[in-house]
Amino acid sequence: MVKFLETKGGKILHNMKTQWTLMLAPTKRVLQEYKILVVKMVNDNLGNVTTKNNYELLYDCDIILGLTCVLRMMEAM
Repeated sequence: MVKFLETKGGKILHNMKTQWTLMLAPTKRVLQEYKILVVKMVNDNLGNVTTKNNYELLYDCDIILGLTCVLRMMEAM
């Protein structure tokens, strides 16, 4: 069979978690605690550049819709 397929006959690799599947739990958590997270960022410190950038990303409708769609796809994997 190996000669017929012209291959070296390597082992079949085990399924491994990819970076996308590793993001399932954090994505769920961000979406579950979205409101609390946004309010905390506003109350804490929007003067901080990192906090302000994260707040703007979380407040972007395209990103929130994208996260919800990606979450459904990741759950299906």
